[in-house]
Order: sequence, then structure tokens, then C-alpha cells
Amino acid sequence: MNNFKKVLLLAVLLILFEQVLGYVLEPVTFQHYLELELRQKNVEDKQPDMVFIGNSRVSTTFIPSVFSDRIEGVSCAFNAGTGSQGIEGTYYYLKDILDQYDLKYVVLGVDYQTFLWEERVPERDLLVLKRIKSPLIRAAFIRDIFEPSEYAYFLKSYQYRSKIGSAGSNLKKKLSLEYRQGIDTGDRTVYEDLGFTRETKVFGNKAGIYLSQPWTEEAVDQDKLAYLDRIVGLCREKGAALYAVSTPLTISTVYATPGYGECTRFFKSYLEERGVAYDNLNLMRDRENLLPDAKMNSMEHVGADGADLVSDFYCEVLYRRMRQENVDAYFYDSVPQMKEAMSDVVCVGLHTEKVDECGNRQIIGETLGKEGTKLVYQFELVTEEEVRILQEYSERDRCPLPVEAMVFPMTLRIRCRQASGGVLERVAEVDVDETSWE
Repeated sequence: MNNFKKVLLLAVLLILFEQVLGYVLEPVTFQHYLELELRQKNVEDKQPDMVFIGNSRVSTTFIPSVFSDRIEGVSCAFNAGTGSQGIEGTYYYLKDILDQYDLKYVVLGVDYQTFLWEERVPERDLLVLKRIKSPLIRAAFIRDIFEPSEYAYFLKSYQYRSKIGSAGSNLKKKLSLEYRQGIDTGDRTVYEDLGFTRETKVFGNKAGIYLSQPWTEEAVDQDKLAYLDRIVGLCREKGAALYAVSTPLTISTVYATPGYGECTRFFKSYLEERGVAYDNLNLMRDRENLLPDAKMNSMEHVGADGADLVSDFYCEVLYRRMRQENVDAYFYDSVPQMKEAMSDVVCVGLHTEKVDECGNRQIIGETLGKEGTKLVYQFELVTEEEVRILQEYSERDRCPLPVEAMVFPMTLRIRCRQASGGVLERVAEVDVDETSWE
């Protein structure tokens, strides 16, 4: 009996050690703030009836209060987006949510990259696993998705072992009054409203040109596509109306990523065959003016007030869909139609290349726009002291960057416009320091 007591005591101590160490090491996540708000809604007897779910594109785009304030019949919406959430995690997380709440509406973020084959990233599924309340659903998620070799990650002390250096600052934040009150004190991605997290920065002139992974139907992971079907079936079973939406990428990504138009047609057809309305916000009319790349935070996240604009736009579209009204006037029919409606010069960027062993380089301009448009370029080097014109407007799309002209830190800038003298000018900038070309 004494040995049994010793073993039991040791087990208890190990469990306590794991709990304490896990609490100290586990970084602050947005889950904490969302759960506090949902508990408060429960106290106020306001049960959620709409959820937005998907990866970080969803969590940083849709502001729940916009929809609950403006859509009749929606009293409480919340955002269940998490970073890099895979379609498998979306299914199990949604299943858990629908077990907790009698939802009327589910808005599913459809990110085509989610359905392409890729290397497994356990951390993103662990983030979802932490949010699932039902032991049975957690067990099913673990059984279907996690490999036995990954089970060690279920110990927070192991999962966050690399965070030991930030344990002090992490604990300080968790013990702060703001944390206990549900106030996020971050400054880049900031929690705001029932799961919505705002990206505070924007590209401005540093947007550049970004291409994404090419789309081909052959590259689709059929197992992942099967989870989309399971989500459709789950919503039918629970009586929740399902809507699918693709959130904004940079214009350059939509404009030039190989296969993006085919991808849009594929998901529109696939979902409509299953009775699910699908909207691609990258095809919103007048996107070039409403949400230029300067308002994006990254290739796939809107920044600053971009979420307000997109939420306003999609709220109107979604409400019309709920009333069985036509929404064609809000969108271009296709990527080619979008391109035709845009300016002759849509996006501009630059990069540098080494030209010799002495450190001299050249700046190379990059543009996206309509074929056959004659362009002129001006290149500038900007420091705190001056703006130096390296090449005045000419048809040459590259210019020398001699080593003697380099002053660190500096900003390289390209200006581009039509050779005919059009008033529209595109500008792109890249910040450079001593380490940029290492």
C-alpha cells in the first residue's frame, strides 16, 4: 500500500508539474479572449446564431458585430477562425460548435490552398484541438488526424518547450489585469470582437507583386475535398444554412497566379452542385479602388480599416443571399472580366540583382497590366537626408545601383506610368539594410 501511495503521489506531482509548466510556457492565444466574450454572452442570455470559420484569412477579415447589427434574425455572431486552420480541423471544430449552439448560419472560408496537397503541420491542428470542448469530438479528431508520433505534443511542456526563454514575459501578461478582463494589449494583430483579430499595419507603397501556389484540379487532395462534403452534410444535419466565401488576396495574386480563374470556377461549380452559395470577394466590382493592395497587410490579410470595408460589403451580399436575391451586380463574372475592367497598369514591384563581385547591383522593375501598354519607369533611392533620382522616366525597366550610391538603411522606389502621359502612377518601395543581400 505504501508503494501504491508513493506512485499515486508521484503521478499527482507530475500532473501538477505539467499543468504549471504548461500554463507558464503556453503563449497567450486569442482563444482566451473569445471564450471570455462567449461566457458573457451566455450570462446575457444571447446565444450565438452565426459563425464564421476557417483560417486566419477569416479571423482577420470578418467583424461579427457588423453582421449581428445589420442582418435581421442574427442576434449574435462570432468568428472561429484560427491561424492556418486546415479543412479537417474546420470540420471537427464546427462539429463541436454546432453541438454547443443552435446556429442558424455558418459562413465557411474557402481558401483553395487548403485543398492542395501539402506537408503536415501538427501545430495548426493543435491550435484547433485546444478549442474543442467535447471529449468525444476531441478523441475523433485525434484518431483521424494525428499520428501516434505526434501524441507527445499533447503535453504542453513538450509542445512549447522552445518558449522557455519567454516564460517570464508570458506569465506576466497572463497575470495582468488586462488579460483577466479580456483586453488584448498587442500592437500588430489585435483581438477586437468575438473572435475577430485586426491586422493594424498595411502595405502602403510596399505592396509589390505576390504570386501564390499555382492551381490545377489534379493537385487537389481528394481526402481534403471529402471534408468539405462532410461540412456540407453536417450543416444540413444540424439545420444550419451554409455559405462559402473566399477572402481577399492581393490583386497581383489574383491577377497573375496561374490557374486562379479555373480555381474560382471549380469551387463555384462544386459548391453550387451541393446547394451552397459561394462568393469570391476577390472578384468584387471596383476592387481596384475599394480595396487596393496598399490596404492589404500581407498577400492574404487585409489591414487597418480593410476589414471594416470587406465586412460591410459581404454583409450586404450575404443578407441578399439570405433573402434569395440576386447578387451578380456585386461581382465580376470571372478573372478575365476583372482584368478587363482594371487599369492598364495594375501593380508594380521591384527587385535587385548582383552584377559583379564589387557589390554593384541593378534594380529591375516588375509590372502587371494589360499587354501592349507602353510604360515608362523612374527609379529613386531614398534616405533620411534626400531623395536621389537614379533614373528619370524612360522606357528602360531597370537601372544601375552602384555600390558607392548605397547608404544603409535606404529605400528603393520605382514609379511607373503609361508612356503616353497618363495621370495614373503606380509606386512601389523596398526597404534595404546591410543584411538584405546576405
